[in-house]
Amino acid sequence: MYSISYFFIAIVDMALLIWALNICKKFPTPAVILSTVPLSLLWFDNITVSLGSTLGDGQPLLALNFVRFMGHYVLLPATIIAIGSMARLANFKIAQSKWFIGAFCVVATYFSIHDLYLFSQASFYPSCFADTFRYTTHIAEYTACSADADIGAGFKIMPWPAMTLSIMTLILGAFLWWRRGWKWLFIGAAGALPLFAIPYPGTGGIYGNVGEPIICGAIVVTAAWLSGWRPTKS
Repeated sequence: MYSISYFFIAIVDMALLIWALNICKKFPTPAVILSTVPLSLLWFDNITVSLGSTLGDGQPLLALNFVRFMGHYVLLPATIIAIGSMARLANFKIAQSKWFIGAFCVVATYFSIHDLYLFSQASFYPSCFADTFRYTTHIAEYTACSADADIGAGFKIMPWPAMTLSIMTLILGAFLWWRRGWKWLFIGAAGALPLFAIPYPGTGGIYGNVGEPIICGAIVVTAAWLSGWRPTKS
């Protein structure tokens, strides 16, 4: 059941990516392009988890999991820069300084390098939950695949970039709602955050994966709106 759910999440991610790429062609601003970048492999993350139990233990699944981890560490920080670019498009005074965007670039680069370094020091371990099978960098009691699994082996790479991005999105969303009357970024971020907060042990983290296209979609739609896109009215 969980494997099928991840597959459907992947379909939603792919549909969002196709729409975002179409927006990129019409409004190729840095904000739109950078907010689309993480979507290029978001679907891949979910399809890998969906196929894990079918592929089973072995090199093909190891390779897929390597790509999905790298996707998070390399692509997600681009959205942090997109947030800064969106603030500039919104004509917020503080965002017009070159140092403002520079600071966002520094933060994004730091997160990417930091997590890539930690990942280079990590090892993959089998991780099971319900009918899903994947590889992670840490074995917890609730993800152990067998009774003799080495509980506590490896280490978690904390999702600090995602947490920072969520806070930035809420702040920018609140300002856009207050100053420009655009509420959807704040609503999207506020709607996704409770899903991210649902504990992993009881759900396998699937609700966090549901929240990802919600907050990513809100960011892309907002970047598009700030770039001149308007939804077609029937």
